[in-house]
Amino acid sequence: MKNIYLPNFVIALLRTPRLPPNYAQFSVPLNFNKLDLRNYLRNAYGLSVIGIRSSIRHSPVILEQKRGGPKRYMRKRAEKRMTIEMTEPFVWPDEPTDLSKYDHALYTNIEKYREKIFEEARDANRGRLPPDDARKKIAQAVAEKLKAEAAGPTRATEELTDVDFDSLISGGKSKSQE
Repeated sequence: MKNIYLPNFVIALLRTPRLPPNYAQFSVPLNFNKLDLRNYLRNAYGLSVIGIRSSIRHSPVILEQKRGGPKRYMRKRAEKRMTIEMTEPFVWPDEPTDLSKYDHALYTNIEKYREKIFEEARDANRGRLPPDDARKKIAQAVAEKLKAEAAGPTRATEELTDVDFDSLISGGKSKSQE
């Protein structure tokens, strides 16, 4: 019985149109070195490599502050890329134009949904005003309340705080309209 060793890492070949055909660029794990990549390409694909250049790309520092918490400076994980020079040129195939067989429509819908959820969460965290239609409903309810007060008090004293803004946004009626 022969043992089979499978790699426990991910190497991605990157599309780099600016490089000449005899160069290729890979995204590799941070603990990967030049000898590892050279051995992997030779043993897995039979590819002979003339030279390898490696670089680590650090992500920018961002300020993260959770509600009521302390400020923290964060940095996403760095990315290591290696560019190899090959003896034989490699030309990328043309990019596909028909993306329907790859469920591209589903992918774009998921991305739009994620963006919408992200925007809503961001707006809620910033204390932004509700959308225009909700603001119009709130303005109408306040105007009706003021007209009712100008006509004469129906109750002893009623304040503008009796308007239920949450139900107006969700499509319900205010307390004064009940």
